[in-house]
Amino acid sequence: MDVFYILDRLVLCAIGVVAAAVSGYAFVHALRQRGEAFQAVGRLTKNAWLGITGASALFLLLIPLFGLLANPTFSGLVLSFQGPRSSMTLFWLAGVVATLVYLVDVRPAVVGVQRGDQRW
Repeated sequence: MDVFYILDRLVLCAIGVVAAAVSGYAFVHALRQRGEAFQAVGRLTKNAWLGITGASALFLLLIPLFGLLANPTFSGLVLSFQGPRSSMTLFWLAGVVATLVYLVDVRPAVVGVQRGDQRW
C-alpha cells in the first residue's frame, strides 16, 4: 500500500473522531443549560437544540461505532471514522454543520445570558 493512502486514512479517521467528540460535547452542553436561556436569546427552544445536537451526535458517533462492530480491528476503526469519505457523507456534513452552529452561535449566547451579559 502507498504511504500517502495510509496517511490519508489516518488523518480522516482523526477528523472523524474529533468531530464525534465535539458533537457529544455540544449535546451534553445543551442538556445542562436552562431552557429559559434559549428563549431569552431568541433561539430555538432547548428541546429543539437537544434534538438537533442529539441527532448530530448520533450520526457522528454511533453510526461509525456500528461499522466498527462489523469489523472490530484497528483497520475497522480507521475505516469506520472516515468523516467526509464515509458512506454517509451527507449525514456527516449535516451533523458537523449542526454542531458548529450550536457551538459558534447558540452556546455563546446562552452562556452570556446566564452570566448576565446584556449584549444578547
